[in-house]
Amino acid sequence: MTISISVNQFSRSSLCNFLCSFLCSFSQIMLQRNAATGLLFIVSIGLNAPNMLIGAAIAVVSALLVAQFFQYDSDSINSGLYGFNAALVGTALFLFLPANVFSFTLVIIAGAISTVIMHFMLHFTSQRLPDFPVFTAPFLVSIWIVLQLSEIFFIETIVIETIAIDVKTPSIITNASSDLSIVIRGVGQVLFQGHWLSGIVCIAGLLLHSYKVAAWAIIGSVGGLIVARMFDFPENLVHQGLYGFNASLTAIALTDRYPKKFFKTRWPVLLGIVISVLLTRAFEYLTMPALTAPFVLASWLVIVLVKIESA
Repeated sequence: MTISISVNQFSRSSLCNFLCSFLCSFSQIMLQRNAATGLLFIVSIGLNAPNMLIGAAIAVVSALLVAQFFQYDSDSINSGLYGFNAALVGTALFLFLPANVFSFTLVIIAGAISTVIMHFMLHFTSQRLPDFPVFTAPFLVSIWIVLQLSEIFFIETIVIETIAIDVKTPSIITNASSDLSIVIRGVGQVLFQGHWLSGIVCIAGLLLHSYKVAAWAIIGSVGGLIVARMFDFPENLVHQGLYGFNASLTAIALTDRYPKKFFKTRWPVLLGIVISVLLTRAFEYLTMPALTAPFVLASWLVIVLVKIESA
Protein backbone atom coordinates (compact mmCIF):
# COMPACT_ATOMS: atom_id res chain seq x y z
CA MET A 1 0.00 0.00 0.00
CA THR A 2 2.80 2.42 0.95
CA ILE A 3 4.69 1.63 -2.25
CA SER A 4 1.52 2.15 -4.31
CA ILE A 5 0.86 5.56 -2.73
CA SER A 6 4.49 6.62 -3.29
CA VAL A 7 4.32 5.62 -6.96
CA ASN A 8 1.06 7.53 -7.42
CA GLN A 9 2.50 10.60 -5.75
CA PHE A 10 5.63 10.39 -7.89
CA SER A 11 3.55 10.06 -11.06
CA ARG A 12 1.35 12.97 -10.05
CA SER A 13 4.39 15.10 -9.24
CA SER A 14 6.05 14.22 -12.55
CA LEU A 15 2.88 15.12 -14.45
CA CYS A 16 2.59 18.46 -12.64
CA ASN A 17 6.24 19.25 -13.38
CA PHE A 18 5.79 18.38 -17.04
CA LEU A 19 2.63 20.51 -17.29
CA CYS A 20 4.41 23.43 -15.62
CA SER A 21 7.36 23.04 -18.00
CA PHE A 22 4.94 22.91 -20.94
CA LEU A 23 3.15 26.13 -19.93
CA CYS A 24 6.37 27.96 -19.03
CA SER A 25 7.76 27.03 -22.44
CA PHE A 26 5.11 29.31 -23.93
CA SER A 27 5.58 32.12 -21.39
CA GLN A 28 9.35 32.09 -22.03
CA ILE A 29 8.65 33.15 -25.63
CA MET A 30 8.40 36.62 -24.09
CA LEU A 31 11.14 35.88 -21.55
CA GLN A 32 8.83 35.25 -18.57
CA ARG A 33 8.54 32.27 -16.24
CA ASN A 34 4.86 32.01 -15.37
CA ALA A 35 2.58 29.05 -16.08
CA ALA A 36 -0.58 31.21 -16.08
CA THR A 37 1.02 33.60 -18.57
CA GLY A 38 1.94 30.62 -20.74
CA LEU A 39 -1.67 29.42 -20.65
CA LEU A 40 -2.90 32.78 -21.92
CA PHE A 41 -0.26 32.75 -24.66
CA ILE A 42 -1.62 29.35 -25.70
CA VAL A 43 -5.12 30.86 -25.84
CA SER A 44 -3.73 33.77 -27.87
CA ILE A 45 -2.35 31.42 -30.51
CA GLY A 46 -5.40 29.14 -30.52
CA LEU A 47 -7.84 32.01 -31.03
CA ASN A 48 -6.29 32.95 -34.35
CA ALA A 49 -4.51 29.82 -35.62
CA PRO A 50 -5.46 26.42 -34.10
CA ASN A 51 -3.10 24.65 -36.52
CA MET A 52 -0.17 26.72 -35.23
CA LEU A 53 -1.14 25.88 -31.65
CA ILE A 54 -1.16 22.16 -32.44
CA GLY A 55 2.25 22.49 -34.08
CA ALA A 56 3.63 24.42 -31.12
CA ALA A 57 2.25 21.91 -28.60
CA ILE A 58 3.74 18.95 -30.47
CA ALA A 59 7.12 20.69 -30.78
CA VAL A 60 7.22 21.56 -27.08
CA VAL A 61 6.37 18.01 -26.01
CA SER A 62 9.09 16.72 -28.34
CA ALA A 63 11.60 19.22 -26.93
CA LEU A 64 10.82 18.45 -23.29
CA LEU A 65 11.04 14.69 -23.83
CA VAL A 66 14.45 15.09 -25.49
CA ALA A 67 15.66 17.38 -22.69
CA GLN A 68 14.59 14.84 -20.07
CA PHE A 69 16.07 11.94 -22.04
CA PHE A 70 19.48 13.63 -22.12
CA GLN A 71 19.05 14.69 -18.49
CA TYR A 72 19.55 18.39 -19.06
CA ASP A 73 19.37 20.72 -16.07
CA SER A 74 16.02 20.07 -14.37
CA ASP A 75 15.48 23.68 -13.25
CA SER A 76 16.06 24.91 -16.80
CA ILE A 77 13.58 22.33 -18.08
CA ASN A 78 10.97 23.29 -15.48
CA SER A 79 11.39 26.99 -16.23
CA GLY A 80 10.66 26.42 -19.91
CA LEU A 81 14.13 27.30 -21.21
CA TYR A 82 14.31 24.07 -23.21
CA GLY A 83 10.83 24.45 -24.63
CA PHE A 84 10.23 28.01 -25.79
CA ASN A 85 12.38 27.82 -28.91
CA ALA A 86 10.49 24.66 -29.84
CA ALA A 87 7.18 26.48 -29.27
CA LEU A 88 8.30 29.14 -31.74
CA VAL A 89 9.46 26.49 -34.20
CA GLY A 90 6.12 24.68 -34.08
CA THR A 91 4.20 27.93 -34.49
CA ALA A 92 6.34 29.37 -37.28
CA LEU A 93 6.54 26.18 -39.34
CA PHE A 94 2.84 26.44 -40.11
CA LEU A 95 3.40 29.95 -41.38
CA PHE A 96 5.37 28.38 -44.20
CA LEU A 97 4.26 24.75 -44.55
CA PRO A 98 0.79 23.32 -45.19
CA ALA A 99 -0.57 21.04 -42.48
CA ASN A 100 0.03 17.40 -43.45
CA VAL A 101 1.72 14.28 -42.15
CA PHE A 102 5.12 15.43 -43.42
CA SER A 103 4.94 18.87 -41.77
CA PHE A 104 3.82 17.41 -38.44
CA THR A 105 6.72 14.95 -38.57
CA LEU A 106 9.02 17.87 -39.33
CA VAL A 107 7.65 19.74 -36.31
CA ILE A 108 8.60 16.84 -34.02
CA ILE A 109 12.12 16.66 -35.45
CA ALA A 110 12.66 20.44 -35.49
CA GLY A 111 11.39 20.77 -31.91
CA ALA A 112 13.88 18.16 -30.76
CA ILE A 113 16.73 19.75 -32.71
CA SER A 114 15.99 23.20 -31.27
CA THR A 115 16.41 21.75 -27.76
CA VAL A 116 19.81 20.23 -28.59
CA ILE A 117 20.92 23.52 -30.15
CA MET A 118 19.67 25.38 -27.09
CA HIS A 119 21.67 23.12 -24.78
CA PHE A 120 24.83 23.61 -26.86
CA MET A 121 24.39 27.40 -26.96
CA LEU A 122 23.65 27.63 -23.22
CA HIS A 123 26.80 25.65 -22.47
CA PHE A 124 28.92 27.64 -24.94
CA THR A 125 27.74 31.07 -23.79
CA SER A 126 28.11 30.20 -20.10
CA GLN A 127 31.74 29.21 -20.75
CA ARG A 128 32.80 31.75 -23.38
CA LEU A 129 30.22 34.56 -23.57
CA PRO A 130 28.43 34.80 -20.21
CA ASP A 131 27.13 38.31 -20.91
CA PHE A 132 25.25 37.25 -24.05
CA PRO A 133 21.89 35.51 -23.52
CA VAL A 134 20.91 32.91 -26.10
CA PHE A 135 17.39 34.35 -26.53
CA THR A 136 15.66 32.83 -29.59
CA ALA A 137 18.82 31.99 -31.56
CA PRO A 138 18.14 28.19 -31.48
CA PHE A 139 14.70 28.81 -32.98
CA LEU A 140 16.20 30.87 -35.78
CA VAL A 141 18.87 28.29 -36.59
CA SER A 142 16.29 25.48 -36.59
CA ILE A 143 13.68 27.22 -38.72
CA TRP A 144 16.19 28.58 -41.25
CA ILE A 145 17.64 25.08 -41.71
CA VAL A 146 14.16 23.65 -42.28
CA LEU A 147 13.27 26.36 -44.80
CA GLN A 148 16.54 25.92 -46.68
CA LEU A 149 15.96 22.16 -46.86
CA SER A 150 12.44 22.77 -48.14
CA GLU A 151 13.90 24.75 -51.04
CA ILE A 152 16.54 22.12 -51.77
CA PHE A 153 14.00 19.29 -51.84
CA PHE A 154 11.29 21.39 -53.54
CA ILE A 155 8.85 21.09 -50.65
CA GLU A 156 5.71 23.15 -51.12
CA THR A 157 5.62 26.25 -48.94
CA ILE A 158 2.83 28.69 -48.23
CA VAL A 159 3.04 32.13 -49.81
CA ILE A 160 2.33 34.69 -47.10
CA GLU A 161 0.33 37.53 -48.58
CA THR A 162 0.29 40.96 -47.05
CA ILE A 163 -2.97 42.71 -46.29
CA ALA A 164 -3.99 45.62 -48.47
CA ILE A 165 -4.71 48.67 -46.31
CA ASP A 166 -6.60 51.75 -47.37
CA VAL A 167 -4.79 54.75 -45.90
CA LYS A 168 -6.55 57.61 -47.71
CA THR A 169 -6.89 60.60 -45.37
CA PRO A 170 -8.59 58.91 -42.43
CA SER A 171 -10.15 60.99 -39.65
CA ILE A 172 -8.31 61.66 -36.40
CA ILE A 173 -10.52 59.13 -34.59
CA THR A 174 -9.89 56.50 -37.26
CA ASN A 175 -6.17 57.19 -37.07
CA ALA A 176 -6.09 56.77 -33.31
CA SER A 177 -8.11 53.57 -33.47
CA SER A 178 -5.95 52.21 -36.28
CA ASP A 179 -2.69 53.01 -34.47
CA LEU A 180 -3.95 51.34 -31.29
CA SER A 181 -4.78 48.24 -33.31
CA ILE A 182 -1.28 48.30 -34.84
CA VAL A 183 0.34 48.48 -31.41
CA ILE A 184 -1.76 45.56 -30.13
CA ARG A 185 -0.94 43.53 -33.25
CA GLY A 186 2.74 44.31 -32.73
CA VAL A 187 2.67 42.56 -29.36
CA GLY A 188 0.61 39.65 -30.73
CA GLN A 189 3.05 39.15 -33.60
CA VAL A 190 5.63 37.96 -31.06
CA LEU A 191 3.55 34.77 -31.20
CA PHE A 192 3.16 35.23 -34.99
CA GLN A 193 -0.49 36.19 -34.58
CA GLY A 194 -1.77 39.21 -36.49
CA HIS A 195 -5.29 39.39 -35.04
CA TRP A 196 -5.92 42.18 -32.55
CA LEU A 197 -7.76 39.85 -30.14
CA SER A 198 -4.71 37.58 -29.94
CA GLY A 199 -2.65 40.65 -29.12
CA ILE A 200 -4.99 41.63 -26.29
CA VAL A 201 -4.85 38.15 -24.76
CA CYS A 202 -1.06 38.21 -25.08
CA ILE A 203 -0.89 41.56 -23.24
CA ALA A 204 -3.26 40.17 -20.59
CA GLY A 205 -0.85 37.28 -20.09
CA LEU A 206 2.00 39.70 -19.50
CA LEU A 207 -0.10 41.80 -17.13
CA LEU A 208 -0.82 38.69 -15.12
CA HIS A 209 2.91 38.30 -14.53
CA SER A 210 4.12 41.91 -14.35
CA TYR A 211 2.54 45.22 -15.30
CA LYS A 212 6.03 46.63 -15.96
CA VAL A 213 6.79 43.92 -18.51
CA ALA A 214 3.41 44.48 -20.18
CA ALA A 215 4.05 48.23 -20.27
CA TRP A 216 7.44 47.79 -21.91
CA ALA A 217 6.04 45.33 -24.43
CA ILE A 218 3.52 47.99 -25.45
CA ILE A 219 6.17 50.74 -25.43
CA GLY A 220 8.33 48.62 -27.71
CA SER A 221 5.47 48.12 -30.14
CA VAL A 222 4.71 51.86 -30.06
CA GLY A 223 8.38 52.54 -30.76
CA GLY A 224 8.27 50.15 -33.70
CA LEU A 225 5.29 52.03 -35.13
CA ILE A 226 6.94 55.45 -34.68
CA VAL A 227 10.28 54.42 -36.22
CA ALA A 228 8.59 52.69 -39.15
CA ARG A 229 6.50 55.79 -39.87
CA MET A 230 9.52 58.09 -39.53
CA PHE A 231 11.38 56.14 -42.21
CA ASP A 232 8.28 55.68 -44.35
CA PHE A 233 8.34 51.88 -44.27
CA PRO A 234 5.58 50.03 -46.19
CA GLU A 235 2.25 50.93 -44.59
CA ASN A 236 0.67 47.53 -45.17
CA LEU A 237 3.45 45.91 -43.12
CA VAL A 238 3.15 48.60 -40.46
CA HIS A 239 -0.58 47.86 -40.09
CA GLN A 240 0.11 44.19 -39.53
CA GLY A 241 2.38 44.99 -36.59
CA LEU A 242 5.41 43.49 -38.31
CA TYR A 243 7.69 46.34 -37.21
CA GLY A 244 6.48 46.13 -33.62
CA PHE A 245 7.09 42.62 -32.36
CA ASN A 246 10.89 42.58 -32.49
CA ALA A 247 10.90 46.03 -30.90
CA SER A 248 8.56 44.72 -28.20
CA LEU A 249 10.82 41.75 -27.42
CA THR A 250 13.89 43.97 -27.42
CA ALA A 251 12.27 46.38 -24.95
CA ILE A 252 11.38 43.51 -22.60
CA ALA A 253 14.84 41.95 -22.77
CA LEU A 254 16.87 45.14 -22.34
CA THR A 255 14.64 46.66 -19.65
CA ASP A 256 15.16 43.54 -17.57
CA ARG A 257 18.90 43.70 -18.17
CA TYR A 258 19.34 47.45 -17.62
CA PRO A 259 17.02 48.69 -14.85
CA LYS A 260 16.65 52.44 -14.65
CA LYS A 261 18.54 52.69 -11.38
CA PHE A 262 21.74 51.78 -13.24
CA PHE A 263 21.19 54.32 -16.02
CA LYS A 264 20.08 57.95 -15.85
CA THR A 265 18.18 57.39 -19.07
CA ARG A 266 16.70 54.44 -20.90
CA TRP A 267 19.05 54.85 -23.85
CA PRO A 268 19.98 51.14 -24.14
CA VAL A 269 16.31 50.17 -24.43
CA LEU A 270 15.37 52.97 -26.80
CA LEU A 271 18.42 52.36 -28.98
CA GLY A 272 17.61 48.66 -29.07
CA ILE A 273 14.07 49.40 -30.24
CA VAL A 274 15.30 51.59 -33.09
CA ILE A 275 17.96 49.08 -34.19
CA SER A 276 15.48 46.20 -34.15
CA VAL A 277 13.08 48.06 -36.44
CA LEU A 278 15.84 49.01 -38.88
CA LEU A 279 17.08 45.41 -38.92
CA THR A 280 13.53 44.19 -39.57
CA ARG A 281 13.43 46.39 -42.65
CA ALA A 282 16.90 45.23 -43.73
CA PHE A 283 15.83 41.57 -43.58
CA GLU A 284 13.04 42.33 -46.06
CA TYR A 285 15.71 42.61 -48.74
CA LEU A 286 17.08 39.14 -47.94
CA THR A 287 15.69 35.77 -49.02
CA MET A 288 15.34 34.42 -45.47
CA PRO A 289 12.53 35.63 -43.18
CA ALA A 290 13.52 37.90 -40.30
CA LEU A 291 11.32 36.27 -37.65
CA THR A 292 12.97 37.18 -34.30
CA ALA A 293 16.47 37.77 -35.69
CA PRO A 294 16.27 41.59 -35.40
CA PHE A 295 15.45 41.23 -31.69
CA VAL A 296 18.41 38.92 -31.05
CA LEU A 297 20.89 40.97 -33.08
CA ALA A 298 19.71 44.33 -31.71
CA SER A 299 19.91 43.09 -28.11
CA TRP A 300 23.39 41.66 -28.60
CA LEU A 301 24.58 44.86 -30.28
CA VAL A 302 23.27 47.04 -27.43
CA ILE A 303 24.97 44.75 -24.88
CA VAL A 304 28.26 45.28 -26.74
CA LEU A 305 27.74 49.07 -26.88
CA VAL A 306 26.96 49.25 -23.15
CA LYS A 307 30.11 47.25 -22.36
CA ILE A 308 32.16 49.61 -24.54
CA GLU A 309 30.67 52.68 -22.84
CA SER A 310 31.19 51.18 -19.38
CA ALA A 311 34.82 50.47 -20.21
